[in-house]
Amino acid sequence: MTTRRSFLAASTAAAAGAFISKGASAADVATTQLPAKWDAETDVLVAGSGIAGMSAAISALDKGAKVLVMEKGKNYGGCAIINGGIIALGGGTRTQKEHGVEDSPEKLYKKLTNPAHHEYRKNTPELVKKYSEWCPGTQVWLEEHGVKFLPTFTRPGKYDSQHHESYHHIWWKDSGEGGRKPQPTGGFMTGRGIMMPYYEYFTGKGGQIFLEHKVLDVYVNDQGAVIGAKVQKPDGSIMNVKANKGVVLAGGSWKANPELRRLTDPRFTENMISTGYPFVAPDGSAILAGMRAGGMYVGDRCEDTPHLRRKFGTAHYGFPKGSKYGAPGLGISGPRWAEVIFTNKSGDRFVKELDKANLGGYTFYDAALAQPEQFLWTVFDDATAKKYHWDTKAPTCEEGYAFTAPTIAELAKLTNQPNLEQTVARYNGFVDAKKDDDFDKPAESLTKKIEQGPFHAVRLVLCVHNLTGGLAINDNARYETDQRFICRRRNSRRSVRRQWYASCHHAGALGRRTCSSQLTDNRKKPAGNRRLGKNEDNKSSLVRCALTVFSRCGICSECS
Repeated sequence: MTTRRSFLAASTAAAAGAFISKGASAADVATTQLPAKWDAETDVLVAGSGIAGMSAAISALDKGAKVLVMEKGKNYGGCAIINGGIIALGGGTRTQKEHGVEDSPEKLYKKLTNPAHHEYRKNTPELVKKYSEWCPGTQVWLEEHGVKFLPTFTRPGKYDSQHHESYHHIWWKDSGEGGRKPQPTGGFMTGRGIMMPYYEYFTGKGGQIFLEHKVLDVYVNDQGAVIGAKVQKPDGSIMNVKANKGVVLAGGSWKANPELRRLTDPRFTENMISTGYPFVAPDGSAILAGMRAGGMYVGDRCEDTPHLRRKFGTAHYGFPKGSKYGAPGLGISGPRWAEVIFTNKSGDRFVKELDKANLGGYTFYDAALAQPEQFLWTVFDDATAKKYHWDTKAPTCEEGYAFTAPTIAELAKLTNQPNLEQTVARYNGFVDAKKDDDFDKPAESLTKKIEQGPFHAVRLVLCVHNLTGGLAINDNARYETDQRFICRRRNSRRSVRRQWYASCHHAGALGRRTCSSQLTDNRKKPAGNRRLGKNEDNKSSLVRCALTVFSRCGICSECS
């Protein structure tokens, strides 16, 4: 069993330091030994060049601050630049009004705090209120910074029944690495439509972005204030950066860190890949740095499709054919599931093949995650492959992820599935009888036997798409610390107000869930025990800048 204490110890090497234990003060764990000299100096240092980090950087730049952005990856833009370009906005935006949707900050707040919605019950009202107030102006702010919107619009409930928002669509002139399809109205709907205008605006005004520069830690002085960061350069050397007015931790989620994501769900092992890999691989390093400085981790248990995805024939996600970042794989979804079977490492079926999140009390992902080593196959015959134009060879499928054989027996040997021949014969019998005795696949989906060779087996790879959680924040978008909560509960002394700020851990959290993930211990327990008191006094421009960032950065849906 992975516990907080065991995980803190296990993550030392991966995170270049140890987690804090609950109740420790920042002075016990943060980097209090300040460098003899600073290698660089700025007003604001931002960790991460995704939508959260760049929104923060631009907001600070607009207020006259000198800003440096540190991006640990080889590519600018994080997950946001390859996302689907869908933004969840509400509260009465321009686009809502153009499409006849009546909304207001008050209506938005009411929806987000409605206890009938289990997704929203755990939200902290103070944060929801701020988000609701800021949300309507987000579209205007984005347009002021070069972002253009498509005339198309997704009404509430149509895109995802769990969420109330009206989905606005972002325009850009090319598809980029995400390989988006052109829109009927012209251009492409893609996250590049935010991130490229951001880049042009930020660099045009003198902002600097450093690729392959990873924030390892933050420096804390004797008063508990964060005054800089330790940054690892591409060659492995260390650069110490002094940040006179604040550090923004917007380094993304931890979906590419198997140890850290196990805190979300212990089934999320190293056998799973993360979506966006290898273009981006969020490892939670900024979150870890925040925890070492006294921040409090709050997480949310996985629930179905918002968090998980699947790919067929590739260990990568979301890239077009010919991309240097990976193969696109096969599009096996929807009614196509009626013509395939899913097998585990032994060649046994493990689930009814229905493309639904909920299969009557359990999910496809529950069944898939329970299989040995999560090693899964999709099996079909050549008639199905030709019908859907599935190309199982490279570069559509990766080497070692798709196999073809003239008989089922040979395919079983090729893929090391000892029970596959028996499984296929049994399934074909179910098709003849229009009755699935093993998993109750409905008769209307038992339409096609697997009988026309050659036969194909394509790896079904599970992907961690979206993890909700991160560092607890207050309603000024500042991270809270264990010390701060202790001080407030005991009311014994004034808490230290730290000079570091929050952004969403990924592009979609705030818009879809009002960052409920940042605010709760688990799904079943409201965050009342962590509800924050009112921020007493500090209303500085930079605090407001951070608040602006938080309200305006966490709006872009990562879902494609």
